[in-house]
Amino acid sequence: MAAGTSSFMEGEGWLPTMIVMLGALMDPEMKIQINDCTCPVKMASKRESFSPMKSKRLDEKTTLQELNNRLEMYVLRVKEVQDSRDVAEKELDTIRDRMQMDLSMTKTRLSKELEDTRKLLEFEIDQKTRLQVLEQEQHTELVKLRTQVKEFGDIRVELDAVQGELAKEKESSKAAKEALALQTTSLQSARRKLKDLDKENRKLASSLSDTTNELEQLKQKTSEFSLTRDTEITLVRKEMNAKHLEALAAWRRESEDRLHNIEAEVRSHFEGQIEGLRSQVEEANLELDSLKIEYERTANDYDESLKIRQSLTDKLSTIETQYRNERKKFQEDRKTYEINIDNARQARLAKETEFNDLMDIKIALDAEISAYRSILDREETRVGIDHANHSKKRKASLTPVKSTSSRQHKRRKSHSTGAVRITYLNLEQGRITLENTGTVALPLAGWQVTSKATNVVFAFPEDYVIQPSGHVSVISGRNAAPTEEEKESMDFYVIKKAMWNTHADVAQLTNPAGDVVSSYAEGMTVDDDDVDAADTPVKEGVRTTYRLYKCLCVVVGG
Repeated sequence: MAAGTSSFMEGEGWLPTMIVMLGALMDPEMKIQINDCTCPVKMASKRESFSPMKSKRLDEKTTLQELNNRLEMYVLRVKEVQDSRDVAEKELDTIRDRMQMDLSMTKTRLSKELEDTRKLLEFEIDQKTRLQVLEQEQHTELVKLRTQVKEFGDIRVELDAVQGELAKEKESSKAAKEALALQTTSLQSARRKLKDLDKENRKLASSLSDTTNELEQLKQKTSEFSLTRDTEITLVRKEMNAKHLEALAAWRRESEDRLHNIEAEVRSHFEGQIEGLRSQVEEANLELDSLKIEYERTANDYDESLKIRQSLTDKLSTIETQYRNERKKFQEDRKTYEINIDNARQARLAKETEFNDLMDIKIALDAEISAYRSILDREETRVGIDHANHSKKRKASLTPVKSTSSRQHKRRKSHSTGAVRITYLNLEQGRITLENTGTVALPLAGWQVTSKATNVVFAFPEDYVIQPSGHVSVISGRNAAPTEEEKESMDFYVIKKAMWNTHADVAQLTNPAGDVVSSYAEGMTVDDDDVDAADTPVKEGVRTTYRLYKCLCVVVGG
């Protein structure tokens, strides 16, 4: 803008022309030179040189008026840039506060979840160690059971051998006697083996009772983890223990009866002894089957413990994956927040650079204007023009300019980003109208209308809903009252308090989140800027420029 102004002043050559004309008043015989074109004009008479000079002065007066308008637009633009910068700073502060709040909330939430997962992990590690101990004990018991099964197999082989020997000894009495002796010895060895088996069964029962006690303790410690499963496991264990005890008691009774029967049969008759041995072998097979069943049951318990361990490990892995996902999401949100902050900072720096450029242009224009004014003052003092007469002429010449500026319409500016927007604002009547341009009814709970000049806020009721293409008016003032048209065609609210600045104000509509959805500016004419110049440094520049233009118009108008 400064480059355009300087090129205009150099191209038109109004200042050298004015200086030459002022010199012509003192020396009527000199020639006028404009730029590169030298056109000698003889100052024969004042009447011949008056009309073209007057036309040139009128042209220069119009160019000065255009320059004045350009400076006015520049000042308005600077003010708008400053307002937008203030709005951007407020938005940046709100974004920063919101981000800080979100960071604190996520930090507390993640710390709490981390503490819970840590406690759960410690508890599961304890359970895991106990399960390992239980697995080792069960493995030792399985080894013992395998040895017992091997012994039962050896007994069966021995019994088969005894049966073969008895069949051979039937042929002869001597062989029978020898076989009887052998059978008595084998019976004694079998009795000893049965006693050993009884001892081993007692040991097995004690070990089973110990394992049941350990399992009950494990059940008590894991009752919080799964109540239903623990109750079922305890019932199964009780049934298993009861059946096992009953089987052991029956086995003991049957073994004692069997021993007495075997002794009686051996003493009474050889064949009864053989049949008793056969029945004993069959019963031993049945007992072996029962022991196999018990072994399978213990194996099933071991499988269930493995399943519980697998479920605990799966749950731990799911918790770890959830924690990793939460941490990854938190890092991504933090990166997005940082990117938004960087973008806002860059936008703010761009606004500041633009504002600084505009201020540099303004300072350059002020410097040029002050230089031209000092030149005019020196020319006036050199020519000796009366300042009192010129001040009257300046006042007279400024009256049409002020009248034209007073006839200018007030500046209106609106901006909307949502469906609800401000469509009308009357500062004198204290009346503002909102419209829902969307196709869906919108509740206005938490929405506010704010005056930027007076900071008065109107909040809509919680139960109010604006319909599609609907209007609502807010009327403020001591004598506020709705019109008949407003009563019939729209909703309205009346405030018995002055809400707006009657000279100039900006209305802002904010949603419950605090974001500005719509704004509407009313007022801010050229005369208002001159009146309020003492409050704003930008307006002071306009007043100085305007006064300089007054001086130029008076000097050129002569």
